[in-house]
Amino acid sequence: MERSALVEGGEGLPLFGVEGDVVALAGAAGGATAAGRQVLDGFGYVRSRVVAEDLRLSDGSRPGVVPAVSVLDPRVEPVLRDRIQTVVRCLRELVRRYAGDGRLRDFLDVPEALDRWVRAEPAPERLEVDWCRPDLLGETLGTVRVLEFNASSPGGMLNMGMLTRFWRESAFGRVLEEWGVPPAPLESPTWFADWLLDYGQARGVARRAGRQVGLFHTRGRFEFAQMARQLRDRGQRPVLLSPGAPDGDELRLGYLKYIPLAPDDVRGWEAFCARACDGDLVIPNALAARWVAENKLCLAALSDPRFRYLFTQRECAALDALVPFSRKLGDGITAADATAERERLVLKAPYSCRGESVVMGVDTPPALWKRTVGDAAHQGWLVQERVAAGIVETADGPFLRDLVAPMLGGRVIGYGGRFSSEHLLNAAQGGRGAVVLSPWALAPVS
Repeated sequence: MERSALVEGGEGLPLFGVEGDVVALAGAAGGATAAGRQVLDGFGYVRSRVVAEDLRLSDGSRPGVVPAVSVLDPRVEPVLRDRIQTVVRCLRELVRRYAGDGRLRDFLDVPEALDRWVRAEPAPERLEVDWCRPDLLGETLGTVRVLEFNASSPGGMLNMGMLTRFWRESAFGRVLEEWGVPPAPLESPTWFADWLLDYGQARGVARRAGRQVGLFHTRGRFEFAQMARQLRDRGQRPVLLSPGAPDGDELRLGYLKYIPLAPDDVRGWEAFCARACDGDLVIPNALAARWVAENKLCLAALSDPRFRYLFTQRECAALDALVPFSRKLGDGITAADATAERERLVLKAPYSCRGESVVMGVDTPPALWKRTVGDAAHQGWLVQERVAAGIVETADGPFLRDLVAPMLGGRVIGYGGRFSSEHLLNAAQGGRGAVVLSPWALAPVS
């Protein structure tokens, strides 16, 4: 697989094929083509479906959508997919090794409120990263890099699958049929419910009609409406509740929507965490997996040569190809070195989401950047190489674009992307969704 791509153009191949990258923003080159006009023909339908299905972002607003449909280059996609899946296996190795490797444990420095339950896991060698969404930037196979994994409770994946389905239903669907682009597992109307119920069945929670399934949340219910709808379509009874709620003690299967921005929240979840660790409550991304894998310092462990003893030679090659320079501030890179390299670096909190607690050196005045990286409160944060995004020129100026690769059970189940005029490509920061498709069939959800 790797060899054939190298023979046909190798690392310099663009992510998207020329004919299959149709961006019809005003003034963009794709808008003047026949395919671009067909994208515009279908765009109104897609937007109407977003409203009709009441798609929402985490803040309750409507997700922005761009008139763009892109197909990954058929030579690039299999190689990229293999690299992504290999790197996520490396992330899984960090999860499995955490409890028994003091060096790794000290480096990741998981907060005590979470670490207690991570180390309570009875079988760490069997832990999996069940559900994640690697976010990537770059223009070519050789320059694309993974920025984060969203390995706790990744958002936007149900919206993404629905948006892709809307495009297939639109006037542009005929073009996708002509191109022979197969549907991705992410596009199935019930993929989340089917996966969750199968996940439970494999762990002793038999599928039966009318079962109550917990949708556990704290501060947000992003995409819970779609989750609940899918579960009802499969004959289940979704129940929305807090992890600390006593009425959840009888539930056997559920999904936890939680990113530990305030880890002490967990101190009030004694019964929930104990049941999850014992297996009495089955949830994907087990506590011991999610609270390690969600830590952005995992990227530093994947990049830092000190931890290469954890990985095979093949895995190291994939890490070198896909993980950007990433270090732990104060333990891998000094504040002085970070100050000197301001324009090429980004600073991120170990646990954060929606583009919050991210400081772009290129957007920060030198004096403020020096104070920021020198602040004791930021020691232990992730310092990461700034990766150049793909750029689309439009009448409104350049738009940056990214690529996201939703995964279940270690396998890519679809793709998506976002467009923004800002450096931070995040839907919560104004990024607008775009459809990205694989030219090849992807493994089914399981």
